[in-house]
Amino acid sequence: MEGREDLIYFIENNERKADLSDEEAYGEMRKRLESIFNCRVIVRHYSRCSLDEVERLKPLAIVLGGSGTPWEKFITRDWSREFEIIKKAKVPILEICGGHQIIGMAYHEPNRKLGCSPIRRLREDEEDRNKGTRMEGYFVEKGYLPVKVLKRDDPLFEGLNEMIIVDEGHYCEIKRPPSEFELLASTDECKIQAMRHKSRPLYGFNFTLKCSMMSIRMAGGSSRTF
Repeated sequence: MEGREDLIYFIENNERKADLSDEEAYGEMRKRLESIFNCRVIVRHYSRCSLDEVERLKPLAIVLGGSGTPWEKFITRDWSREFEIIKKAKVPILEICGGHQIIGMAYHEPNRKLGCSPIRRLREDEEDRNKGTRMEGYFVEKGYLPVKVLKRDDPLFEGLNEMIIVDEGHYCEIKRPPSEFELLASTDECKIQAMRHKSRPLYGFNFTLKCSMMSIRMAGGSSRTF
């Protein structure tokens, strides 16, 4: 990483008003992220991100954010720009929540439902606490919940207990790990809680990771944990 600026390239995966510039739409988000990462952050909407820009800027890492888009619409979006970055960028990539599922879609294309589908429908005896929302009728992993770490020697989990508590907030999952990836963490309801590419510093987390510069650096190969 020598010679590379401490710059984070953040891809926003929610919808936005088309008539706003990136600064108008994401100025406050950028400031919050810079306070978290303690470095310069560039925020790009998924429809405006590009591999050419990534190669020109040479960021320390790329972070893919989550999304509040209902899954039926989410799997039909034009993710081609982001897919190209995921598959070809030569810098560490950390993908969180909806970003995790975008990895799944990228590597399962054209069968995107393998990369992003609801975990399951609610059973008859389960209360629906999400009536009137996009998650109505679906099982939702929500709150601070235990996750089992399967690869405790991974740089992002090294030194942690086998069971960790993470902030969950999702009703979709990757249904099958892409062949290029290794499974890192699971729950009983959602098998693919975390995974990494077998030959690149490319990580996906289905839970809401509280990001820091430490976690970004470890995605690039540091031996310390976050």
